[in-house]
Amino acid sequence: MASIGKHKQHKRASGLMPRSQMPLRTLMIAMTVMCYLACLSIGALVLINRAVNDWSSDIAGEVTVQVRPTDGVKMSEKLAVISAILDLTPGVSSYKILDKEAGAKLLEPWLGNADILDQLPVPRLVAVTIDKKAEPDFIKLESELKAKVKGASLDTHRRWQAELTRMGSSLVNLGVAVLVLITLSAIALVIFASRAALDANRQVVEVLHFVGASDPFIARQVQWQFLRAGLQSGLLGMFAGMATFIVLGISSGGPASSGLADASYGLLVGTPDVTSVTYLLFLLVPIVATLLCLVAARLAILRILSNVV
Repeated sequence: MASIGKHKQHKRASGLMPRSQMPLRTLMIAMTVMCYLACLSIGALVLINRAVNDWSSDIAGEVTVQVRPTDGVKMSEKLAVISAILDLTPGVSSYKILDKEAGAKLLEPWLGNADILDQLPVPRLVAVTIDKKAEPDFIKLESELKAKVKGASLDTHRRWQAELTRMGSSLVNLGVAVLVLITLSAIALVIFASRAALDANRQVVEVLHFVGASDPFIARQVQWQFLRAGLQSGLLGMFAGMATFIVLGISSGGPASSGLADASYGLLVGTPDVTSVTYLLFLLVPIVATLLCLVAARLAILRILSNVV
C-alpha cells in the first residue's frame, strides 16, 4: 500500500505541467525545426569539407605546362624538348600532351565555338601528373622549361588551391556560426517556455510552496517534461534531416545536379569512413537538444522560483 501511495504521489507531481500545454507544444515544434536546420547545416558542412578536400587533392596532383606558339620554332620541336625535360625530372609520374582542340575548348565558354579560335595562337597544353609523396622542384623545373623552350611556362595551380581552401574555410566558419545561432536561439526558447509554463501553473506552484515543497523538488517535476520534449524534438529533427539528404540523393536531375545528388546520398549510404562521421554528428543533435533542454530549463526554473513569493 505504501508503494502504491508513493507511485500515485509521484504521478500527481509529475503532472505539474502536462505535455499538452501550449508552452511545451510550442517548444517541441520550434525545437524540431531547429534540430532539422542543425542537421542540414551539419550535412552541408560535411559536403563542403569533402568537396574542398577532393578538389584540392586533384589540383595538388597535377600541374600544367603551357607552350605559346612563337615564330621560327615548330610546336612539335618545342613539345619534344618538353617531353625530354619531363622524362628526366624526378617526381613526375606521367604527362599527356593535349591536342590543339583541347586548348580551344577551354576558351569556348568565353569566346564561343567560333572560327576566330582557328586564327588565334592558342597555346598547347601538357598535363603533368606528379608524385604527391615526392613532388618535383617546381622552381627548378620552371627555370629549365623557360631556358630551353621559348614561350613555355609552368602553372602549378597553387594559387587556385589556396583560393579554394580559403573559400572552403569561409563556408565552414559560416556553417559553424549558423549552428551557434541555432543553439543560442534554442536556449532562449527553452527559457521562455519555462517561464510560460510556470506562469500557466502559478497556482499549483504556490500550493506546493505552501505545503512545504522545495524549489529543487518543483524544478525536478518540470525539467523532465523538457527533457522528453528535447529528446523527441531532436529525434524528429534528425530523422527529417536524414530524409532530406536521402531524397536529395535519389532525386534525378540534370548533369549539373548529379554531383550534388551523389554527394548527398553518399553522406548516409556510402563508404564507412564518411557515413560513420555523418551518423555520429547527426546523433549529436538529439543528445545536445536533450541536454540543452534539461540544463537550461532547470536553471531557468530555479531562478524563476527564487523570485516567487
